Amino acid sequence: MEKSNTSDNTSDDDKVENEEEKIVEDVAKQCFPPLPDVTYSYSNPTPKLSNSCGGSDTANIRVVSDLNLRNPSLLKYKSRSRSADGIFIGDETIRSIPSLSSRREKVPLLARMSDSSITHCSFPGDTVYNDMFQQAVEAIEAGVYPKRIAQGSSGSYFVRNVKGEIIGVFKPKNEEPYGHMNPKWLKWMQRVCCPCCFGRSCLPLNQGYLSEAAASLVDEKLQLHVVPKTKVVRLAAPTFNYSRIDHAKAQTKQRIMEKYPNIGRHFHRLGLPRKIGSLQTFVSGYKDANCWLAQFEQEPLSEAAKVQFQRQFERLVILDYIIRNTDRGSDNWLIKYVPEDQVNGEQMVDVECDDKESSALIKIAAIDNGLAFPLKHPDEWRAYPFHWAWLKQAREPFSDETRRLILPRIDDLDFVMELCDDLKKLFETDQGFDPQIFEKQMSVLRGQILNLCQALKESKSPLQLVQMPPMIIEKTKEHVRSKTRARWDSFKQIQMSLPQEHSDVVVIDDAYLRENGYAVAVLEKALMEKCSYIVIEPTVLANQAKCSISIGNFLHRTAVLLGSATVIIVCYFPNLPIVWGTTCGTSVVSCALYWCGWSRDPCSHYQVETDKQKLEEMWKKNSLSFLINPVVLRYQNDRPRRTFQMLIVVASTTFVVLKCFKLL
Repeated sequence: MEKSNTSDNTSDDDKVENEEEKIVEDVAKQCFPPLPDVTYSYSNPTPKLSNSCGGSDTANIRVVSDLNLRNPSLLKYKSRSRSADGIFIGDETIRSIPSLSSRREKVPLLARMSDSSITHCSFPGDTVYNDMFQQAVEAIEAGVYPKRIAQGSSGSYFVRNVKGEIIGVFKPKNEEPYGHMNPKWLKWMQRVCCPCCFGRSCLPLNQGYLSEAAASLVDEKLQLHVVPKTKVVRLAAPTFNYSRIDHAKAQTKQRIMEKYPNIGRHFHRLGLPRKIGSLQTFVSGYKDANCWLAQFEQEPLSEAAKVQFQRQFERLVILDYIIRNTDRGSDNWLIKYVPEDQVNGEQMVDVECDDKESSALIKIAAIDNGLAFPLKHPDEWRAYPFHWAWLKQAREPFSDETRRLILPRIDDLDFVMELCDDLKKLFETDQGFDPQIFEKQMSVLRGQILNLCQALKESKSPLQLVQMPPMIIEKTKEHVRSKTRARWDSFKQIQMSLPQEHSDVVVIDDAYLRENGYAVAVLEKALMEKCSYIVIEPTVLANQAKCSISIGNFLHRTAVLLGSATVIIVCYFPNLPIVWGTTCGTSVVSCALYWCGWSRDPCSHYQVETDKQKLEEMWKKNSLSFLINPVVLRYQNDRPRRTFQMLIVVASTTFVVLKCFKLL
């Protein structure tokens, strides 16, 4: 019944929007010429919000708007029913207003409405977050608009209050890294120039805002307290990235309302459309983990502070592992550290862990959770590892406090099912919700929880946790069937099966690929550990490795050859500036691509072995005659080659610069 009601309400929404679009298009064609580009002025404050929601789990929002007017046949329209943690909930009530033709140019383009006119989210169960959201809306009404964040690959915005203080971070859905309105030109170039490399196949597209809110939900259910409170909201501001069509529609509606109020009163709303996205509470006093980790190496923490930091770190590990975060680097989790001599009573209230001995304040904030909840374990060329696994804190076993906090919850099947149900309610608020994709996401999550439960029972460390075989637990009608897929352990078995004196040779054959499907992850592991030889039999995987190595060799040779040619041309043909300028520029670009891009690839330390004599010796020593047309990668230190390349490019650039000064 709920699904049918939701579909009916959604169809009503579409009918209303379609009628509005027809009215706008017809009147615009008859009464207005094509609109030129305009610069909008938002001098007047936008309307305030009125919240008449109750305190129940399913809140009802009553909207009384001057401009949300429709024809009489649509007065009984009801908006889609959503959860209180979601977007819009409840019924809408509409009334008429007198003529607005006298207001004319004094009315702002952005949402010309009364003080109680905006349909908005309300969170009666969370007064702190609700107050923060209301402050953000009031600031937008007062002309204090969100400010775009320069860092990152998506369109994210600092949301401020009336005083200009940052109180939240808003990430619109259509401005995500793979959204069509992403304002970052690097992602636009990637989408246009390299569509085959765009996106991550293990993640559903355009669900980053849901992933942010879902990570906060998991954090709240497990009482980890490492994710700043995040929920799904709708906001509209002129600083967001809108298309020219949206601006033209808003301008057209504005003019129709001013000149033809009898027609304009049928519009659902005026102004720029609200954007759906995640709004995360801003945390102050935090720095990137890189900064504090480097300082902790130089100035070690006290024993009590180390214990406190270790417990916070374990909570970050648990969160990332359960949601299978594919983008957890050292630059997207934050640390707040206040030394013992600077801590006051008010700051100590912020400490969530039960450490009574430490007087220092150490807190971790897990931000940027938009690339989590995959529908399958990463099984491509990049395995998206957890970068915290290389920290020394990851080698310590999980503490008893963490085990007492987490294990009773995740070991309870009812709790896991309740968590999945809550996540489903959240994900269902998206218009593109697909039950099959969501069930795949939950299969991965349940498998991660099962692995974590086993690791906590056996007192393993975070490093040992990520080395456990990934699992998926698929939900069927009759029973729950678990599928175990070997990954890191299989890699260890392959190494142990070889003779001891040749343990630096890793073999990936077709039989292994058929058994578990994680040959790519094993190859990634072998590349990271810089094994002497890697033998690859699967054709597709071998071709990918050869292609990556060929690209690096091409960039290196281009930089070296054109750099050398530049020096020769400058010396013997100084009157051809176009020629030596072009060769020098191409050499510099190739060198930059090599250093900034390809040199960070683990394949940069390998070359394809073509020496037949060495291959025959390897075949005899390791009994590899059963392989069919394998590709052998040989480890080779890339530093001498990079140094030589840089010397050539610097020399050629210096020659060109000196020659240009002489010509000028």
